[in-house]
Parts: sequence; structure tokens; C-alpha cells
Amino acid sequence: MYLHSTVEEKVKFFEEHLLETNRGFNFYIDWSNITGLDKYDIELHALDSLIGKTEDFDLIFTTLLKRLPSVVKTFPYLFALSKSERATIVDGKGVLQVIGTDLDNNEDIKYYSFKFENSLEDEQIKNYLYFFEQIGLKNLFQNIIEKSTIDYVIGVLVGLDSNGRKNRGGTAFELACEPIIQEICAKYGVEVITQKQFKILQSRGFMIDEDIANRKADFILIKNNKCINIEVNFYSGSGSKPEEIVDSYINRQADLKNNNIGFALITDGKCWKGTTNQLQKGFRHLEYLLNYKMIKSGILEEIINTYFVK
Repeated sequence: MYLHSTVEEKVKFFEEHLLETNRGFNFYIDWSNITGLDKYDIELHALDSLIGKTEDFDLIFTTLLKRLPSVVKTFPYLFALSKSERATIVDGKGVLQVIGTDLDNNEDIKYYSFKFENSLEDEQIKNYLYFFEQIGLKNLFQNIIEKSTIDYVIGVLVGLDSNGRKNRGGTAFELACEPIIQEICAKYGVEVITQKQFKILQSRGFMIDEDIANRKADFILIKNNKCINIEVNFYSGSGSKPEEIVDSYINRQADLKNNNIGFALITDGKCWKGTTNQLQKGFRHLEYLLNYKMIKSGILEEIINTYFVK
């Protein structure tokens, strides 16, 4: 259908099926953020001993850290940290830095390491207790958590994914398109590489020149010594210039063609409303130009089947 349609027919279909949002279900929560907690199962359950202890909290806290010093590795999961920063601190490759605000202490910055040690000195435990008090975790265990530390941690990690959503904002449309691309490629035995530089193809026998070697691709599809790059972008309209967008991808296609790599652009959003002339230019010069409706309606499968199989 697509391959035999006129430019006018393609533009008409494209304009009639533009998305209002680029957010799929996988935009809102990255559930991979809460995987791996099982390795701290003992420590997290041990923290339950602190729940509701309003009078003897300090003693129980001290005893817990003496008996199970590895529990300190769970502390970075109890408060707001980015995923990367938490991983660095938990792995012992970094420390938490906090400005010291207590007037009785001359330290401008306090440093907290949560690296596991076989045993903890009394002074170390005292510092961790001070940390718990100052950051509010003592109050959390005394007055807020009722049953399960693990349930609380899951809530923290899911809630903090609002920060992840900011990072995923630019890739939300990729997240929405990727399952469709993966499913079609699996059907035809096409390998999919995501978010890699084109130089990765050099190890696959492709001659890649310096003009594109270090460029990153959203998706690279490979089968039978044939390769196609799929770029995915969503333009809401604010600050987007359709003419510049079309021209930049026409240039990209030319660079890829010099390396015997095909190109397809999947794009969508309000930016394309009323841009018939630019869309016509895009459909005239880009071999494959699609929006979300087009990839869902079988056109992407038609392209992949034709490019790699027929």
C-alpha cells in the first residue's frame, strides 16, 4: 500500500492521523528501577525492627548496626537520589555530601559512605544515627511507616521516577514505538540495535566512514548484510521548524546512503499540522517517512518485509 501510494496520498494520511501526545504506558513508570531489591532482602526486613520504636530507637538502631553492619547499604534507598547517584554510592564508588548546618560542628561538609564494612566502630554508628535524625529517617520509622520497609522503598523508587520521566521526555516516543519495531523485526528475523553509534557496524562487516561513525542511532536494523537506520522523533510544536527538520533528515539519509545504509524517519506531533508543503518535500526526498498511525497500520511491516526479505 505505502510503497505504491502517491505523495499526495501519503501526506493526506499522515496529516489526518497526528498524535496529541507521545506518552505510552511505559513513559510513566520505569519498573526496572525497583528490580534488584531482593539482594537486600535480609537488611530491609531487619530495618522493620525500627518501626514504631519511639522510646528506645537509638539503642535498637545501634544494636542493629553492630549485629548487621551491611544494613547501611540500604540507607541510600530510603531517600531521594537519582538512580545513577544511588548506584555509585551503594557500590562504594562515591559518598553522599551534605552541607553541615549545626553550629557546634566546624565541618562545612559532612561525608557519608554507605559501603559495606565487616564491622562498624561506635563513632561510625553514632554518625549514621545523626544522619538518620537529621534527614528525617528516624521520624519516618518512629511515626510514619506502619508495617513494611520494603513497601516504603518501593514507593520511594516509583515516586522518584518523576525525575526519570523528565529524562524520558525526549525519548517517550521511542518508548512508544520500540515494542512495535521489535515485534515486527522478530517476525522477520531482523536484529535490532538501539541507541548505539554507527561504528558498531564495523564489527559486522560494514564499511562505515568518519562522517557517521560517531553518530548515535535510535534503531539500527540488520539482516543478511543489509542495514537500515530508523530515527524516531516527536515534535509538539513549540520551537519546532518543519523545514529545518525535513532538511536535516534528508542530509542524514544522504550520509547513510554513502555507507549503504537505508533510512526511515518516524515522526509525529502537532508540529506537522498545516505543513503540507514540507511534508510533500519529505515524502519526495525521504525514502521512508512515517507517523505512529502508519507504523501501527502495517506500513512499517511492509517496509521491513520489502527491505530485508523480498
